[in-house]
Amino acid sequence: MKREVIGVDLGTRNTVIYSATRREIVFNEPTSLALDRATKQIREIGFLADEIQGKAPYSYQIVYPVRNGLIQDVDLCFEFLSRALESLDLGRRNFSIVFIAPSRTSKVNREALQAIGSRLFAKDIYIESEAKIAALGVGDMAYAPSATLVCDIGAGYTDIAMVSMGEVVVADSIFVGGDDFDGEIRRYLRSRQHLIVGSKSAEYAKLRVGNVLERMDNRLVEIRGRDTMTNLPASIVLSSSELKELFLPLAERIALKITDLLSVVQPELITDLVRNGLLLVGGGAALLGLQDYLEKTLSMPVRRADRPMEAIAGGFLHYIDRLEERKK
Repeated sequence: MKREVIGVDLGTRNTVIYSATRREIVFNEPTSLALDRATKQIREIGFLADEIQGKAPYSYQIVYPVRNGLIQDVDLCFEFLSRALESLDLGRRNFSIVFIAPSRTSKVNREALQAIGSRLFAKDIYIESEAKIAALGVGDMAYAPSATLVCDIGAGYTDIAMVSMGEVVVADSIFVGGDDFDGEIRRYLRSRQHLIVGSKSAEYAKLRVGNVLERMDNRLVEIRGRDTMTNLPASIVLSSSELKELFLPLAERIALKITDLLSVVQPELITDLVRNGLLLVGGGAALLGLQDYLEKTLSMPVRRADRPMEAIAGGFLHYIDRLEERKK
């Protein structure tokens, strides 16, 4: 029987688990746990825990053990993955695990992932750059002897890598992601509109009218929360032009990080970008106007993957297949 290899994207907001034997995603849910405040026992994980965030009674505590792609609590991450992997019935079978992490991850974070893998009884533990895995998932061009530049915008961070012949030439991370865009909305509403809203309401506004477009018809969205002056329920209408002003500084930071990365790349590889350009993947790739903004700022073609959220799954498939070939 083929030995199991598990691919794990332990993300800030969502965790994706890929099974090599099943050749499919077996878990794709929020990286969240609902704990009993008194006993600290786990009540729920994933969708069920995330769904009650902000609505749970006092006896529940909703925790997110990963922040900006970095492990904040090894024990909770281990418990979370143990439950997420129950459907595979791994027990102490002979299996390997592939974690993905920010390209600029710390030694402490690598050791945390190693510790989690060991406690799961994985025989072999691999830690790879998220942008590299995403690059492998968007097509065979990543294995060609030319440069492929990938920008993976997740919830907690943005990972950028130049890949050639299936390996990373240069990579870096910036801790700006979807949660930061949500956070800007919440800060703006509290300081300027005296309205406190939850993270889900901020994300809803971002998905509806968030943009960095140079020109667009002004769109509106109603958002509800608590008035800081009266402590009563209230609502306001947000416009797309307001969100553009909030989001542009974050888009500029991502563009600057890409520029910094390119400054250390050999000229021969830079010339490939005139043809191949930059590929956007991840949930943040869907932000309106980001593709055009980066194309104009970076003076190179920028395109978005057809299925930006599925690049990691495809990358796991290619990476694990080649890993097995090398072991034969």
